[in-house]
Amino acid sequence: MAIDLNQSWNDASSKVSSLKTLKDTKESEAKLKKQNLTSAKEKKIADLKKQLNDVKGQGQEKIKQIKSEAKNQLESLLELFKESLPKTGNSQSMSTISSFFILAANELKGQIGNILTDSIISTIGCSEEQSYESVLNQPIYIKVSQVDLFSLLKISPDDEVGKFMYESSDTANGSIPYSMNRQLYKRLQSLNQSFSQDTTAGNGQSYKGASQQELFDIEYVQNYTQNNVLVTGDFYKITLKPQLNNRTKISDFLRDYYNSIDIMDFDNLLMNLKNILTGAFSFGVGFPTDETTKQNTFFLIIKRLMGICSDPTKKIDVAGTAKLSDLDNIDDSFFEVTPQETILAQRLADNIKNGVVEFEDCGNILIPINLLYEKKNQEEIITETKIAKKVDLFKKYVDDISNDAKYKTFGLEIKASIDFSIITKIPMIIVKTILTPKVLLGFLVMIKGAGNQLSQSLDTLYDDIKGFLKVFKKFILDFARRVFALFVEKLFEVVKANIKILVESILLEIIKESKTKQLRMYSTIIYILMIVGQAVIDYRNCKSVIDEILKLLNLALSNVNLTLPPFILASAGVLGGVSDTRAMANVIENLQKAGLPTGPAPDGGPNLMNLAMQSMVQGQNKEQAENGKTQVFVPPLTITPAGTTLPTVANGKSM
Repeated sequence: MAIDLNQSWNDASSKVSSLKTLKDTKESEAKLKKQNLTSAKEKKIADLKKQLNDVKGQGQEKIKQIKSEAKNQLESLLELFKESLPKTGNSQSMSTISSFFILAANELKGQIGNILTDSIISTIGCSEEQSYESVLNQPIYIKVSQVDLFSLLKISPDDEVGKFMYESSDTANGSIPYSMNRQLYKRLQSLNQSFSQDTTAGNGQSYKGASQQELFDIEYVQNYTQNNVLVTGDFYKITLKPQLNNRTKISDFLRDYYNSIDIMDFDNLLMNLKNILTGAFSFGVGFPTDETTKQNTFFLIIKRLMGICSDPTKKIDVAGTAKLSDLDNIDDSFFEVTPQETILAQRLADNIKNGVVEFEDCGNILIPINLLYEKKNQEEIITETKIAKKVDLFKKYVDDISNDAKYKTFGLEIKASIDFSIITKIPMIIVKTILTPKVLLGFLVMIKGAGNQLSQSLDTLYDDIKGFLKVFKKFILDFARRVFALFVEKLFEVVKANIKILVESILLEIIKESKTKQLRMYSTIIYILMIVGQAVIDYRNCKSVIDEILKLLNLALSNVNLTLPPFILASAGVLGGVSDTRAMANVIENLQKAGLPTGPAPDGGPNLMNLAMQSMVQGQNKEQAENGKTQVFVPPLTITPAGTTLPTVANGKSM
């Protein structure tokens, strides 16, 4: 059972690494070809290392130096996945996982939509039965800034770059999915003209939900009167419409509305993924530095939220690995960024303003953003109709920017870093992709429709993304963590499958070393029983996930405690005996903890130190098996009918 989560993740990583190295050493033993590295190759490697170190030592403070050291479950699992991979093919495997995650995002859209609705209902504090009937045919006013957290509506969908941030085209009222973000922008261009009055929009009808009933009318106004007081500003005026059979439940409205739009447009998701990698689209639309800084800060806070575990503890740690029992205990300070995080957010914003990109694993090398290529690839993605081919085009984009000649000049390989970034950032990108004006509109309309205390003071509570996170911390925490858990589960199954293969190979070695058919049989049975058992796992609970991984890893080096036949050691119970493989695994794990190199030689050949250590282990165990003996003290034993034996010393065989 995991108690210290960080230590448990470290233990798991250490065990995976040692088992993998042990497997590699065993394979190398049979293929060893003794040869020395040429001095020319040694010099080439040394020169390359010096070149990279010189490059990394120049320029401004590196992004990696001000990055948070804390990892969430997804990042920790991904590190384990990398550890479990063969020495070759690592990059390809990471690319496969990134594509798998992107496809999963689309496949999970239905589940994410249900999570969104459930989280909103829970946040409003209403039941499935609560009605918004009291506000029917009465105007509701929603501040534009409160639905436009990322300043999307300040950009035209007709802009050559801005169009990628909206739905691909306008759609007719009643079409599913309806292009509501485009319509919300259009409303801002038509002051005091409602959706129903606009012949190119409602044409006499209010907005239709998925049920094809009219849900609401909407127009843009710059003032309204409340309690005889004139309120000025930019507002959407929404008038909710009656429904057939008086179906005015908040839950019904949310489902009817959200089913009529695409809450997570796949093309937009891929655009946001690209944008978080390079910032090209933010650069293309000319976002001001303060705006991009706010957006970068948002991602830092969402990452922190995703680091929260469900484990029972009262402590709240803003470092990113917090664990809490009562989610309402989070206060506003949780959403305040540290000075180091502020520096990072500003640094990224400055890069976007200057039209350059800086990848984490590449020191301070700044490469100009290739906006023309980014736009061309996104156009191809939008034109393509099949999801799988859209993903192929995105993979081509990743390959192309990874192979940029400017990086090759410095001998830098960034593809693995990009794939790692894609995998760990997809849940955050999903949250951002969903928190667009069209989704927040339905959320805030029902906040007002509930008629509670929050609805009466909403206008004054926030105007930006940070304020939104503070006011709706319960919503964002519940929604973000549940989305995050979906991807933890996906990656967990992949990691578990890899570790099972690794553990199986080690167990087979131990079974081969067993002295009797009985031990082989029992070892195999124990292995099968352990791996077929399926635990119920809460993927928001860090302990649940890491405990399952450690259980599987510990199986590889577990003792098989059986009773040997009586003719060997009369009436004596024994442990499983010394195993060359198990002993070597422990040696490798200790070497790695000490910082000694246990991987292949620079030329790809076997690690001679590992082979030397293995020879020592085998030699010692051979001597123990051939000549080792055990002496034990036998206490007085009761005999029948009365009396006891004298204490004595017994001899036995060690193995």
